[in-house]
Amino acid sequence: MERRIGMRARTDFPVTLHNGMLTARCRVIEVSPSGIIVDRGHPVLVRDTPLVLSLVLRLPERLRPLRALARPIRNFGSQQALKFIRISDVDRLTLAEHLDLVRRRGRRPN
Repeated sequence: MERRIGMRARTDFPVTLHNGMLTARCRVIEVSPSGIIVDRGHPVLVRDTPLVLSLVLRLPERLRPLRALARPIRNFGSQQALKFIRISDVDRLTLAEHLDLVRRRGRRPN
């Protein structure tokens, strides 16, 4: 069953995840305007999965970081899929522009 909405693409840029007192620095490996997949660098356990995470996304082509709230959707190995639950329209547009840049650089969107 296909549940994807819109375009998504492989990418690689840093993201900082905040969960109350804990902070984790990870890599975004896939992005879409509705969410991201991060590589946490270690197996993600169910007990490591909070209900909501605060994100600071650092796109390579932008000086200002993007901010969002997201909830974990699923874990697979060291990767975790996150769905945005709050992100500004401007930041969502910036992510769409990043997807366009990835496409123009010759990476094929999924």
